[in-house]
Amino acid sequence: MTQERDTRLTRIEDMIRRLLRRKADAHLSRALEKMHVAEVAQIFSHLEPEERHSAFHLVSSAAQRAAILTECDAHIIRELLDPLPNEEIALLIQESDSDDARYLLDALPEERSAEVVEVMDASESKAIEEVLAYPPDSAGSIMTDSYVALSEELTVEEAIAQVRKASEVEYVFYVYVVDENQKVRGVISLRQLLLADQRKNLSEIMTANVWSVSVHADQEDVARMVSRYNILAIPVIDVDNVLVGIVTVDDVIDVLREEATEDILKMAGTHHAEEITSLPALRLAWVRLPWLLISWVGSLAAAFLISQFSSELSKVVALAAFIPVINGTAGNIGSQSVVIMIRGLATGKVDPKAWFRVMAKQIAVGLMLGLCFGLMVFLLAIYQYPSVAHLGLIVGMAIFAAMTFSATAATAMPLLLHSLRLDPALMTGPFLTSSVDLVSVLIYFNIARYFLA
Repeated sequence: MTQERDTRLTRIEDMIRRLLRRKADAHLSRALEKMHVAEVAQIFSHLEPEERHSAFHLVSSAAQRAAILTECDAHIIRELLDPLPNEEIALLIQESDSDDARYLLDALPEERSAEVVEVMDASESKAIEEVLAYPPDSAGSIMTDSYVALSEELTVEEAIAQVRKASEVEYVFYVYVVDENQKVRGVISLRQLLLADQRKNLSEIMTANVWSVSVHADQEDVARMVSRYNILAIPVIDVDNVLVGIVTVDDVIDVLREEATEDILKMAGTHHAEEITSLPALRLAWVRLPWLLISWVGSLAAAFLISQFSSELSKVVALAAFIPVINGTAGNIGSQSVVIMIRGLATGKVDPKAWFRVMAKQIAVGLMLGLCFGLMVFLLAIYQYPSVAHLGLIVGMAIFAAMTFSATAATAMPLLLHSLRLDPALMTGPFLTSSVDLVSVLIYFNIARYFLA
């Protein structure tokens, strides 16, 4: 199904290019109007900048333009909005919900964003400034003020009538029940509302235990809560427990995708904001340099350590043949363990307070895998080098110890960094690679020195 959809979008992309070359503006405008905004944004990401600008200006509706922009990456938003006057950008911002408006403004340079807010109507600019006041990556920064909140004293019949009038609300997953101070008292799903006795008050049919988040809560925690309880939206409250917005499931999906991408990029030793489609080659090389430099220094240190065991290598040249095997296998089990740990910490499936149990399990895995690979390399060394005494035992013991150490370090390091309130995804990868190489070399040659003395 995915392949068919990709093929269809490719054909549409080719069609858009042909219409642009023919300057068939009216046909292209109608075609874009019929497409889903998410598909238009996806096609825009593959067009050349000039083609993108031309196609974007042919979208007649300001509301559709705004909707397309909210589906685009930040660098494309900047590119499309940069030549527009501030008044036109302000119009597009006003066509968006508060969370989408924040996304569009955050994509602009700070000075330009402030200029756009200044040209808005007083009421609109005040609402936008309130949203921008919340810290980035907080619940307040991704919440929308488009929701239905009704008094607990209303009857079901009155509530249904109110919901029908709320045509400006994009998503009506739930009806939130509030008191006279706008504090959340309960929640009612649309199904509950439609099936309830119309004569009852909302206070009689609502679910009183409502999951909610603080407006300053981290967006990862919000996404985790929505995912854990399988809800479509979660209310956001301020310090006085007053309902100020909701975070919907579509925003949660965006957060989960962004956080996962950020973690993967950090673990690979690159900058979390790196975008290969927007940054120049020199900038890409610069952001990768520091982390590669750490691994490079570690490799040089490992090479220096190997040179200190030249007497052992001169006695048994075959020792050198197994250095890549030991370092590579130990590094691989470390990479596996660190991915499991970092994703577990990010999703809440790994509890840092239960560190002993987590460590014990990963060490046990390292011991079992180390024993398995140690036995295999022991048999391989005996078969390949039958004349070299103790080589199989040396290599087997070394790979067993190195894999056990790597699994242990890959588990302990993220837990330690998390307890120190440092980012495990950013710091674990390069340091783990270097330390595993160094320790593996030390283990290997010290075992060899003992048996060859």
